[in-house]
Amino acid sequence: MGADIWEGDKIPYQDQADKLFNLIAWGENRTDKQQIIPFLGAGVSISARPAKPKPAALAPPDPALIDDFAKALGLDQSNAKLFIRMAAFIALCLNKAEKDLPDLSDDRLLYELKKDPGPPSVRQLTRLFCNLSTYTSLEQVVDNLQDFFPPGFINASKAEQVTTLKRLGRITRLADPPDQLTSITSYYENKLGRPALWSNLRVVISGKNQPTPTHELIAAAAKRHFQQFSKNVQDYVILTTNYDCLMEDALDKAGVDYVAITTRKSDQRVLVRFSDGIEDHQNLSDEHSEKYYPDKFYMEKTQPLVLVCKMHGCLNPKLKPTDDGVVISDNDYVDYLEQMNSSQGAFPAYVRRVMQDKTFLFLGYSFADWNVRSVFQTIRKKRSENVKFRDFAVTSYLGEYEQQFFNRNNLGVLRTDLNMFTEGIIHDLKKRKENDPETWGPVVDAILATLSPTPTNEPVNAST
Repeated sequence: MGADIWEGDKIPYQDQADKLFNLIAWGENRTDKQQIIPFLGAGVSISARPAKPKPAALAPPDPALIDDFAKALGLDQSNAKLFIRMAAFIALCLNKAEKDLPDLSDDRLLYELKKDPGPPSVRQLTRLFCNLSTYTSLEQVVDNLQDFFPPGFINASKAEQVTTLKRLGRITRLADPPDQLTSITSYYENKLGRPALWSNLRVVISGKNQPTPTHELIAAAAKRHFQQFSKNVQDYVILTTNYDCLMEDALDKAGVDYVAITTRKSDQRVLVRFSDGIEDHQNLSDEHSEKYYPDKFYMEKTQPLVLVCKMHGCLNPKLKPTDDGVVISDNDYVDYLEQMNSSQGAFPAYVRRVMQDKTFLFLGYSFADWNVRSVFQTIRKKRSENVKFRDFAVTSYLGEYEQQFFNRNNLGVLRTDLNMFTEGIIHDLKKRKENDPETWGPVVDAILATLSPTPTNEPVNAST
């Protein structure tokens, strides 16, 4: 059985709301347990960004003028004529871009990422570490082109040529950035050391505290879980590969107690941080943190909590450089997968027990990346084989490669962006209340009370 794909008004928002908020009886499967585990990727943290205004359209060059130019050069083949036309318009765009944003330096980018209220995107992080490491594979492109162009034809320095290619990439969205984040961070780490990599990541990610509507939706689902089942309720699991603390901020805002769990790279010990709202939270954190390897990890606590399992590390301001558990480079992913398959594992045993019989809802991931696919496959193996229901993924982009991956793994695909998904869930809840206010009014009001108005933005892709 392959993937089912829904989009537009065909997306089963009622079914997803039922799973997130445990709203209806599932026959013999009705339980006080969490039904589906939110699995948060990078796209969730940038999904609330306001849409950038589209730049004013440039007037294209006179086609007749371009045709005359092509004729003067002796270009009589269709491909050559087409290329000249494309190049002429791109040249106009390059000219405008250089006037509008003359500075592409690392200092400017670092400053902008620090002042931005939200965390950076994958593309922005890649650009940052390309700049900070003073390396880009475009340098090799320039070197290769030296053998292509006649001597003396390109009257520009290597740095000027690289800058031009960078602008070209940003304008056309081709090879932008030219390097993968995992590769450029590996290069940066090898050149300048792990502390420098960790510190610069922390500078642009730590301290961001404005959760997105998707974060708030998940926090509302967790709060509903504890309100609905006050006795003998099980812990609520949220998995994430994000380094920021926006999910924790959303839980704080909703008044939901949690414990953030991650693993330190240096010795593979589990780090634990109980939320400030929990009585004696600091002592609880001290009692459980740095004591156990993942396969031996357990917790003694007096109340059910949200377990925020931060699989790829955390950049909370309270953590020290020696607490580094960030998985971001090629080296990190290789080490992480090796640790996942070791006797100690990389996934806390306590969390694994809670999630055994549950399905996943993937939010904000681009499954085009090998590292995401590898984590998906590995985490699935940690779950019980007796799970009866399928996993789902919300994605705005679905290429042929991704569709083949979803087919192989029997994922249900909800083809939409995260803001529209959140709005769809909220619309379904309001519709229930409207149709049956006596039954659904109190439930829906309680859920919506923890949510902020949802902005309507352009679709957000996890890879941008």
